[in-house]
Amino acid sequence: MAARARYRHTEDMEEHNNKLIGQLGNKVHSLKNLAIDIQSELRDQDKTLDEMQNPMGNLGQMFRKTMSAMGQLSQGGGSWHMCYLILFVFIFFMLVKYLIMG
Repeated sequence: MAARARYRHTEDMEEHNNKLIGQLGNKVHSLKNLAIDIQSELRDQDKTLDEMQNPMGNLGQMFRKTMSAMGQLSQGGGSWHMCYLILFVFIFFMLVKYLIMG
């Protein structure tokens, strides 16, 4: 009888272990699916970031070209363009003052 009880106890433990192994397998499967979903999401976000950087990079390049051209312009043609600019600003502000004051 004692041998039979030990055998039954062993079978119960084995059955319990099999249930735990099945639960563990389900959890591993869930984690695998979660890891695949995270990988897919990261690829999508990486692609989106790359698409966003290209227009921003072009904008920065255009800004650098513009600043370079402005620097060449200011060093180039003498001071007459500055006189014209100052005159334009003065006339512009006088016109605005006249329009506001009536």
